[in-house]
Amino acid sequence: MRIPKSLWLLAVVVSLDACAQTPLTKESSLIRVPMGIGYGISDVLCEDVKNTSIQKRLEELEIPFEWTNQTKGLLSVGSITDESRDGYSKIRQTYFLKIQCDDELTTSISGEAILEGLNASGQWVGINDTATIEHYSMQFLQKLDL
Repeated sequence: MRIPKSLWLLAVVVSLDACAQTPLTKESSLIRVPMGIGYGISDVLCEDVKNTSIQKRLEELEIPFEWTNQTKGLLSVGSITDESRDGYSKIRQTYFLKIQCDDELTTSISGEAILEGLNASGQWVGINDTATIEHYSMQFLQKLDL
């Protein structure tokens, strides 16, 4: 059973750490920032969500992903490139999810994101605006429809 949308919005976790920035690598200028939101699933076996449902849904959507540590529920997703209306012609998204079993029937999904926008000069530039990151993160999690 999925959490109703009205209750789901209550489950949104706004992270005050959105300004805390962690470089992906020392050579990279891309910054991982908290997604600013989370997703909760209840009344479904957490192990099924973690080991089957999310993977199957990403495959259906043809979104690339890789388990960085399946035992700990760490999943890298993307990159996903979409058209944009936010001053960029395209937005490229990469997510670093943490899928956590709160108990046998409750799953929490949270994580970090890297967003880049393709500007008018044809260059990808990092986006670290909290509202934009939360907006695209919310759209991504809604696409999963778990």
